[in-house]
Amino acid sequence: MFGRFLDTWVVDRVLFEYVNQGGCGCCGFNHAGMGLQDFMALCSDVETDDGKKQKLSPFPAPMQEEMWADRVKFRKSMKGDMAMYKERVEVDGAEFVEWWYSISPEKRRSVFVMPKEELQVIFNTKYDFKPAYATTLCAIVEQVQKFDATGYKADGATDCEIYLEEHLVFKRGAWVIKEEYYSTDEGCDMFFGMLMQLGGDHLMPKRPKELREESEEARKAAEDAAGRSNMGPTFRGDRRLVRLQIFRYFANIAWRKFERFRAAEAAKVTAVAEEETPAASAESEKKPDEEEGEASSRPQLSEATPPNPPDAVDSVQ
Repeated sequence: MFGRFLDTWVVDRVLFEYVNQGGCGCCGFNHAGMGLQDFMALCSDVETDDGKKQKLSPFPAPMQEEMWADRVKFRKSMKGDMAMYKERVEVDGAEFVEWWYSISPEKRRSVFVMPKEELQVIFNTKYDFKPAYATTLCAIVEQVQKFDATGYKADGATDCEIYLEEHLVFKRGAWVIKEEYYSTDEGCDMFFGMLMQLGGDHLMPKRPKELREESEEARKAAEDAAGRSNMGPTFRGDRRLVRLQIFRYFANIAWRKFERFRAAEAAKVTAVAEEETPAASAESEKKPDEEEGEASSRPQLSEATPPNPPDAVDSVQ
């Protein structure tokens, strides 16, 4: 059944939580009680139609400005990490792919587990969001968690981003991934594609026109079916950021496992080299002694028998 957890639901929940409680009461976010267009202009992934819808937002102007200021900060902070992901792929990407295919699907699966609390911890410790956006993110996380119930089309812009979105699920209090993502060649290719996108040219690439139109039609149909207006703000960009944060968590776990594997392999090589070194040293020390023994067993010039012994010469004479 579609029509649940829509963008209008996000608006209603945020207004209720923010106005009545000064923040979100469902999680551990730290809540404490430039113009809107300027903030929106700094978010390059915001589409023109989405920007127009923001003007129809029921949120009070100060609350909107606070939310968009934090959206800019969120994107800026995540962009600051892109160079690290780019370097990983450029320097060790080929070796990582080889390692990934060498491990079993079961070991790959262990990479894709993120407890919901971990996402809250990241938002609390790495980012200092103000109440308006922190409250919004609480609702967005739940919307992403139950995205299948909305009836919306995928939010992503690239094939690998959409594939991730379609295979990301929430089970037993944690974000996990469907089996096809780590057990098939297509899934592995999409995984590698997302790793490269983490260090790509854009934090969140813009969607093609065809995807934008399909997405908007699906959103309108879902809102109409639920008897809600589809003229309010959309939270597509926020959902993409949340999924991107989750995938970064997966990517970091995968890379740590890869680095531990390389360290273990390097330790093996060092151990073998150390075992061979004493044997080589003993061999090198042994050879001079053997040569000396062989030399002492050979007759020396001073001890050699002369060709004509003196006694033999006398007897001839």
